[in-house]
Amino acid sequence: MTGEMDAARARHLLDEAGRLGSIARAGASWPHIAFLLGLGGVSTMFVVALHLVVRSDEHLVWLPMAAMGAWLAILVTVMVVFARASKAGFSRRWVQAMGAWALVWVVAMLGGTVWWKGQLWFTIAAALALTLVTTAGAWREARR
Repeated sequence: MTGEMDAARARHLLDEAGRLGSIARAGASWPHIAFLLGLGGVSTMFVVALHLVVRSDEHLVWLPMAAMGAWLAILVTVMVVFARASKAGFSRRWVQAMGAWALVWVVAMLGGTVWWKGQLWFTIAAALALTLVTTAGAWREARR
């Protein structure tokens, strides 16, 4: 573009750049949000499946583990392939979300297999806790 630019044209171009930046930021986190929600679903269902396996035949533990492993591979692949950008502060929020999930996951695994093996109340509490931390992480990322 050659020639002089008046103030109205410059303001319009700045507004357009701001709008495009907002659109780019809004779409930047959807792969991470989808991963967190999928992780919550997969890990919650694993806890339920683990409860059922522990109460029936512990030799079948490979079945929910294989299903969870397959879905984790799918979720990670989708996130890596489609995540092109991230929002400001994403690294800190991601570490917090994954740290909260990991802590609850370890307690769920130890509680469901060692401390409160076969206890329905614990399975429900662990499933709710996993749902809460992953949904909260996804919600927090979506609102940023």
